[in-house]
Amino acid sequence: MRAPWAIVCDFDGTALTEDLGDLVAYRFAGVDNYRRAADAYQAGAYPFSVLLAKVFAPITASREEIAAFARRTAVLRPGFEEFLAACRDGGRPFLVVSSGLDAYIEPVLERLPPPLRAHVELRANRATLSGAGLAVDFHGEDCGFCGFCKGNVVRELQAKGNKVVLCGDGTGDRHAADAADHVFARAGSSLVRYCAERGIAHEPFETFHEVMARFPG
Repeated sequence: MRAPWAIVCDFDGTALTEDLGDLVAYRFAGVDNYRRAADAYQAGAYPFSVLLAKVFAPITASREEIAAFARRTAVLRPGFEEFLAACRDGGRPFLVVSSGLDAYIEPVLERLPPPLRAHVELRANRATLSGAGLAVDFHGEDCGFCGFCKGNVVRELQAKGNKVVLCGDGTGDRHAADAADHVFARAGSSLVRYCAERGIAHEPFETFHEVMARFPG
């Protein structure tokens, strides 16, 4: 018997209404540092993984300070908890997969009711914090483009027999969209444009209520 659908869900800008990673970088490393790093990345100076390391590198705040900021700032996209609950009830694996950092993602997921939090598997890059700055320990294999290749996660789930739904919005979700069996791309995002340019079937969405209503199968 084939395993159920599995969900690979991006965090920043997808599970959340905003990019919390950007807000953490602005708050604790400075907007100027972020802009310099982003401008150099856009000019082709280095890959996305180096951009991630650079925008967070100056942070000397404690893990507790970052966690407190994340808990009071993050807003879950409407319908996220309901969608997660439906996946739990349906026995569908649910993975939050992010090129962001555990230091701000885990505190937000901890706000979920315990039965829902227990159903979420988090895969994200890890932050090592010290008075000298923040170092990023990249999770899994880096394809050189994503900072943490979600396409590898999709293929891992498919190898176990799952069909995979991707919910995403940005650059780091492109390889996952290439591999997924069904793609939900946040309306107006760069992932919508990427899918359209490459002929990848996708459904734009604004809320997870829409994802639930149009879930395949």
